[in-house]
Amino acid sequence: MQMKDKLMMMMMTHQRKKKKIQFDFKKMSRRVHAGVVKVLGESPVYESIEIPAAAAAEEEEEVKVEAVGIHRITRSIANGQHYIKGELPMIVGIDGVGTLSNGQKVYFVKMKTRFGTMSEYVHVHRDSTIALPDSVDSIEVAALMNAGIGSWVALRERARIQNNETVLILGVTGTTGQLAAQSARLLGAKRIIGIGRNTSILDDLFNRKIIDRSIVFNGNDDEVKEQLNDEINEIDIVIDYLWGKPAELVLTTIQSTRTNSVKRLRWIEVGQMAGPTIQLSAALLRSQNIEFSGNGIGPLSFKQILTSLQQMIPFIENRQLTTSIQTFHLKDIEQQWKQTSNIPQRVVVLIK
Repeated sequence: MQMKDKLMMMMMTHQRKKKKIQFDFKKMSRRVHAGVVKVLGESPVYESIEIPAAAAAEEEEEVKVEAVGIHRITRSIANGQHYIKGELPMIVGIDGVGTLSNGQKVYFVKMKTRFGTMSEYVHVHRDSTIALPDSVDSIEVAALMNAGIGSWVALRERARIQNNETVLILGVTGTTGQLAAQSARLLGAKRIIGIGRNTSILDDLFNRKIIDRSIVFNGNDDEVKEQLNDEINEIDIVIDYLWGKPAELVLTTIQSTRTNSVKRLRWIEVGQMAGPTIQLSAALLRSQNIEFSGNGIGPLSFKQILTSLQQMIPFIENRQLTTSIQTFHLKDIEQQWKQTSNIPQRVVVLIK
């Protein structure tokens, strides 16, 4: 065999070995720093933990994580209060922003709770990612996308909002309620009515023209009903974050005051901050053209939710969808977890 042929065979053998080493490396597990829950109900701790390799059969991709939001569901799972249960020790987090191995920036979701997203690296199904432009702010995306399920997605997919409709937001002063008001305007709402308790936030939303009218829940039901009377006939959509007594009050007003009974009204139930149940009159259902729907992962497929959320990205990039954000670094997770539990801002953890 000539020297040239020998060299060629040696190079080919080296390349095959190199490829095999690279392939085997992808199958290896990895140690990462993460926010780890060891006892349900206690703060996560910052420590090194081993995560399994990406599963090729499940089409998983490795993401280098940049920012992770702490959402209500995140805390609920970590406290053991959610129907999603994870084996301990458990890395917290259900979504985040990071980059794939090819450099593509992505928003990603992972609902497998033992190996969550608050970690230096995470493995997620490729269908659970949304490609992001490099120019969009990672912290803003991490803060807003989960809230978008209860606002943007609720309006777009469940209410099927149309141009020039009137939207009533029950619980507008919460962060998701505020995002719903911004979303309704971008999706074509003609008039937006916000109901809540926090007068300073209501005034701010009104002054910034995010809502067209504010109604304060001040404990005086008659006063609230009187203000609703002026609007009740024109309402097309109710986005409800409260349920309980506030929902009953609005429904009672609809039954007694709404004269345009054939006008279709879509009531989208998103949250239950004021209670898990209501008393509902059968006469209301017979006398008004009202439809009740829930919003969340149950009535919508995962694919539908991600497809709808993707439409938010240009508005986040252009700062037409915004929120107030508090950030801290992953290494500070243990002390910051409880300190940020009741603040009004969205909380985002910076992984690096």
